[in-house]
Amino acid sequence: MMNTRHPARTSLSRRDMLRGSAVVLMGSYGLTPRYGLAADIPIEYDGSHFQLAAPEPNPKRGGVMRYGILNRPPHFDVHQSGTVGNIGTQGCMFDNLIRRDPSDSGKSIIPDLAHSWEIAKDGKTYTFHLRQGVQFHDGTDFTSADIKATFDRIAKPPSGISIPRTPLFRAVSQINARDKYTVEFKLAAPRPINFMMSAFASGWNVIFSKKTLEENNYDLRKVLYIPGTGPFKTQRRVENEIWVMERNPNYWHKGLPYLDGIEFYNLLPFSPELGSAILSGRVDYARALDPATARKAATTLSLSTAKFYQSVIHATWLNAKRQPFDDPRVRRAMHLLFEKQVLVDVVKDVSPLMTGGFIYRFPSSPRPKTNLPSGSVIRTIPALRSRRLNPYWPPPGRATCGRWISWCGTSTIISSLVRPSRRC
Repeated sequence: MMNTRHPARTSLSRRDMLRGSAVVLMGSYGLTPRYGLAADIPIEYDGSHFQLAAPEPNPKRGGVMRYGILNRPPHFDVHQSGTVGNIGTQGCMFDNLIRRDPSDSGKSIIPDLAHSWEIAKDGKTYTFHLRQGVQFHDGTDFTSADIKATFDRIAKPPSGISIPRTPLFRAVSQINARDKYTVEFKLAAPRPINFMMSAFASGWNVIFSKKTLEENNYDLRKVLYIPGTGPFKTQRRVENEIWVMERNPNYWHKGLPYLDGIEFYNLLPFSPELGSAILSGRVDYARALDPATARKAATTLSLSTAKFYQSVIHATWLNAKRQPFDDPRVRRAMHLLFEKQVLVDVVKDVSPLMTGGFIYRFPSSPRPKTNLPSGSVIRTIPALRSRRLNPYWPPPGRATCGRWISWCGTSTIISSLVRPSRRC
């Protein structure tokens, strides 16, 4: 949701989505389903004259955007993170090797720190040609050594470093800095070009300087002022309150950014505080608003709203080490007995959710249709309605669920927690 009473950059929140079971792997490793697979990617591309610009002929410059978003990160190392608490705020400090195109909602892959590339016909060598004259915020010159250091760390993390996107680069056998502005990735075995280029373009795989990594023993979790090459840099931060970014006056992309700065206010998703902030004009942009606020904003002339799917799993995790949940029959009985759609309906005005499993289908567009799909993963994925592929199909009857509960002597506990599902 955007408040149009103050200047703000175009939101990049509308993305196409991955489809099918590939979402499980790619969503977990940072190729988030909101982006989807890229459009056709040429094996040779010369973007030496490529220039990003706003679609408007005379974009407005200046001003500070006030953004309401969770910005209480567990640490400051973007590579080792998987939360919007990091990428939502720190993303503007960095650039990528290549990136998604904001002008087509991220469907295409375009140059970033690499302006051009070639991909070998056998799919085992990716060569990127880098921009010259780029500097990190601390004045360090950007070279191929920084790309190599960044992706060496991602592909093969040092001891004590855990990076969720590492599996994306498992096929990478060598990373060679062929010269100061050329880097080469060698694969032990070919992978689909779309997959590899989407991995390089993941917003999580930001470029750090080799100097910064070496000075901090390749662990940036406690480093607040991490120098990037991006359009903004940290000015100040107050824990649990605000993170202030200022414009990078030496940004390599001439003419950008349009804003003078960004202020990130720590406001929790779906919270009354976030809704109040956007409705009162204390922030200009907010995401993950509660439905009641969204409905009110839709009737407010000074606000514009948009809905989009997001691949975030909301779940309840049971402690399988404690009774009665240490018995798998109890856990399965609870899964079958919970009326999931009822739980979704109960919180529909607090947090909009959809029922389903971890493997779930996405529509062709990230914008929800009038009638949202509902039902469990068993209803939405035909392959799971096969005993050969799913040993739990068909689901047991009510009597079977009841026997499991009785065997464990927990019928009173379970019956007080759940409403029996029609499926049991």
